[in-house]
Amino acid sequence: MKLSQDVLLGLFFTVIGAVSALIATHYPFGTSSRMGPGYFPIIVSGLLVVTGLLVLLRARLASSEPLPVIGWKPLVIVPAAIVIFGLVIEPLGLPLAVLLLTILSATTSVKFRLDWRAFAGSLVFAAFCSVLFVELLGLPVPIVGNWLQAVGSY
Repeated sequence: MKLSQDVLLGLFFTVIGAVSALIATHYPFGTSSRMGPGYFPIIVSGLLVVTGLLVLLRARLASSEPLPVIGWKPLVIVPAAIVIFGLVIEPLGLPLAVLLLTILSATTSVKFRLDWRAFAGSLVFAAFCSVLFVELLGLPVPIVGNWLQAVGSY
């Protein structure tokens, strides 16, 4: 069996389902009329294992697409942008952290150009996130960060 997308997906489903079922066996199962905490996870895990095995069977019987070339740039930049967002949200505040996250993540696209439209779209998104999360949902996230408050006090 050649390594293909179907083989990797089937293995992924099967392993995740088997590990989840193994973890769920530590919970009481119960009965159909009185389900225990392990009942639903074991059923779902079993279905995931069956799905994974069927995908593996399909990969064996039919020709599958070969693995595409892995785009390393998004795999590195997007998680790094999320880490940077987490590190700068307190010092810079939510709007600037979202602006930075949006622009850094967008650089992974081959169509991205840092021009006024990209910057304006990021600003609008940052303003929308600020209103939504801070004003409407009431999350305790600073709009103006520590660094900017220190600069404004001079």
